Amino acid sequence: MVKKQTTILNPRNISDILDSDTSSLGVRSADIEAIILSHAHFDHVGDPSTFPPSTNLVVGPGIRDSHWPGYPINPAAINLDSDIQGRHVREITFDKTEMGAVTIGSFDALDYFGDGSFYLLNCPGHSVGHICALARVTVSPDSFVFMGGDSCHHPGVLRPTKYLPCPSQSCHSRLSDRSCESKSESVFTLSPVLTSDYDTALKTVDNIKELDASDDVFVILAHDSTLRGNVDFYPSTINDWKAKGYDMNTRWLFCKELENAQESSK
Repeated sequence: MVKKQTTILNPRNISDILDSDTSSLGVRSADIEAIILSHAHFDHVGDPSTFPPSTNLVVGPGIRDSHWPGYPINPAAINLDSDIQGRHVREITFDKTEMGAVTIGSFDALDYFGDGSFYLLNCPGHSVGHICALARVTVSPDSFVFMGGDSCHHPGVLRPTKYLPCPSQSCHSRLSDRSCESKSESVFTLSPVLTSDYDTALKTVDNIKELDASDDVFVILAHDSTLRGNVDFYPSTINDWKAKGYDMNTRWLFCKELENAQESSK
């Protein structure tokens, strides 16, 4: 079924992209201390085997036992055993006694480097061991980028909320039975099909909504197509997202996308 219905475009591995980069970043695959997986679905794993054994693999709670051994050792596995062969796999437990354990908003989290620059957040529900990341990209004033993985697949699941009401007329869409006239109910609800634990996934989304309302946090969802062409991509950086107004410029773009879809369906 996957072969018949799905096309995967992956012309180069991430390691190849790093090693062939001619920008001033100068980051190579051998420099990568760890690959952090938001979860173990195929479209988020890539090919860790192309990185040297010195690169660790960091995963969320329960991932190690639920996804490995991989194929071909386990013929029914959805991941390759080569993903972990010859490298250290670190599973984050988010235990309160774990070194670096903190709380961010409503999330259990881990201060990864111990200096407040990068956090891993426990964001279960979409799949076993799903985690997100929060990177501090500026200080004085502080600003952050929240990497939401597959916590939800469309920004309309996050917005609007009572914390972040939608501006007048910008969110109107006849595709939804809620047209944002209330200005505080999300356009979409999370689909149970996209979760392994629906109630937990709903709680995770509610927690993300709190962060999304902060003027200092830029929330990025892995499948938010409205970001393409509207924010800088690698090898550029988005440390200056706030100065460039990326959050304000992209926050409600999904509403226009929905309106266009409605018009094209007529």
